[in-house]
Amino acid sequence: MVLNKIVRAFLRIIYLVLFIIVIYQIAKVIVGGTWETENILIADMGIIVAGMFVIAGFLINQSRTLGILEERTKNIGNSLSHLGQDFKNHLSSRK
Repeated sequence: MVLNKIVRAFLRIIYLVLFIIVIYQIAKVIVGGTWETENILIADMGIIVAGMFVIAGFLINQSRTLGILEERTKNIGNSLSHLGQDFKNHLSSRK
């Protein structure tokens, strides 16, 4: 679990550094800088693809959490069903 957090933090840092570099290069182009328009567009596409990987990881984590929650809800439903059956049996034995 710790390795997972380290990898996520590392990928976020790389993503932020890439984002800052592209913003810097865009600012340089506006002022009269160095990069060609094609290079900026390619870098932007790289940022978008990296963002998609971040979103996909988030969605995978959410689906796993939802699966755990669904399993817990099912277990609670079974427990309540058994409790109701026990209560019925108890009431029928008291008559």
